[in-house]
Amino acid sequence: MTTYSAYDQICGALRLLGVLAEGETPSVETANDALFALNQMIDSWDTERLSVFSTKDDVYLWPAGERSQTYGPTGDVVGERPVLLDDSTYFRDPQTNVSYGIKFINQQQYDGIAVKTVTSTYPQVMWINMSYPNIEMVIYPVPLRLLEWHFISVDRLTQPATLATAILFPPGYLRAFRYNLACELAPEFGVEPSPTVSRIAMYSKRDLKRINNPDDIMALPYSIVGTRQRYNIYAGNY
Repeated sequence: MTTYSAYDQICGALRLLGVLAEGETPSVETANDALFALNQMIDSWDTERLSVFSTKDDVYLWPAGERSQTYGPTGDVVGERPVLLDDSTYFRDPQTNVSYGIKFINQQQYDGIAVKTVTSTYPQVMWINMSYPNIEMVIYPVPLRLLEWHFISVDRLTQPATLATAILFPPGYLRAFRYNLACELAPEFGVEPSPTVSRIAMYSKRDLKRINNPDDIMALPYSIVGTRQRYNIYAGNY
């Protein structure tokens, strides 16, 4: 398999814009500026769930009687701050070895809980405060047992550290990076990408999102589903 570097991607993007002709190379300053733009673009893609191809599972033992924990580089759960926790996050009871899902709610719903210190064997809902550098996770009711949590979040896309760094991604990403980088760089050089470049940039990214679709099961949001009713096989609520 042929390996391409960040420099190769940058040169390709500049040729698509007509900034470089065949056989020409960018100046050191131009190449470094383009690398910065490439990393900014990849960082932005991290916020798009369907632009990321994999998830990670961070395991943490949540102490009994604790209402909230933090997650991040200096949090109770030490790790890279997640862009967003996936609703496939779950917990396991080490005593019974049974796993349970958790419903995510927003701040308004959590603030509407009258007595937030109610305890139970297991929590039912979680509110996530997306603070920085650590996010705060608050659960209700407060669990009476130590629980093994599996926090599922999308993996960050790897940003090339230098121009010589190899770009190692699943099929489809190299084309998407090259054409979308051309669109990102166009304003810096005072040019407009051609309609063909813009179209391929859009189509190549759309193809990535199609293959990265996690095939979610359709369900109504927790906020509009009543909880005091019989189980609904269409909504998935209890």
